[in-house]
Amino acid sequence: MRMMKDETGRGMRDASLKEILHGVSRKIGRHIPFRPHWLNLPEATIAFTFDDFPVSAYETAAPVLEAAGMRGTFYLATGLMGRTENGQPIATAAMAADLAARGHEIGGHTHGHINVQRTPRAALLADVAENEREIRRITRTAAQPFAPPVAPALAGPLAAPGRPFSFAYPFGMVSTRSKLALMGRYPGLRGIGIGINHGLVDLAHLKAQELYDTAQDRRSLGALLDEARARRGWLIFYTHDVRENPTAIGCSPALFRAAVEEVAGRGMRVETVAETLARIGARQGG
Repeated sequence: MRMMKDETGRGMRDASLKEILHGVSRKIGRHIPFRPHWLNLPEATIAFTFDDFPVSAYETAAPVLEAAGMRGTFYLATGLMGRTENGQPIATAAMAADLAARGHEIGGHTHGHINVQRTPRAALLADVAENEREIRRITRTAAQPFAPPVAPALAGPLAAPGRPFSFAYPFGMVSTRSKLALMGRYPGLRGIGIGINHGLVDLAHLKAQELYDTAQDRRSLGALLDEARARRGWLIFYTHDVRENPTAIGCSPALFRAAVEEVAGRGMRVETVAETLARIGARQGG
């Protein structure tokens, strides 16, 4: 009996084996620490992060943070600027520059918003290098929170104003190969594995907690914050759009304000991801 062929002419059995290997790589990448770090914070620390990032995060979320004396981390896929992703208009270069000037962090998120797990290494490195160049160009005149003197231990190209200091995996996709390719470029990389960072953490795959109307309410947020405080952990929230009638991967202004109010009411420390990485001594490649 003949083996069925796919559109490439290869056997389907080969394709299935490839998918199995992808699955194994994903599991290893998610669960095995590649850059282990013992996190021992004196107090719980909170970060608010935004992936892609939509115009609504700029227009709605940033002012709420600033009114509370807080700053956030906005992960920018530079190839999406001024375009639409997931039905949402994405921020422009001018918006990203404005946020950086106001003290927010602009983090790396690839240029083309690509699946880093399935992109060949050479193409992946070329894409993130373009993302870094664009972010540096956009923010080079802004006082980014991760440039010296905040992080004087960092030297070389990492100290260049505007260079993205942290990275978020698009779609939360991570694998052995992508971690190995990217972990030497950034002091910290954030995924979407749910949890609070405490004790032994993986700087190449930091845990995060979704801030979605579909997943959280004020009561559950309060419980999370109390757990973070009890563990003296690093709780990184992430979302996308912040608007009325949000997408399934976004949150309403009411929920976002509630999260900020719950954090402020507990007197909890809020930093950008870059600021916490600098404070714990995270450096490029380890």
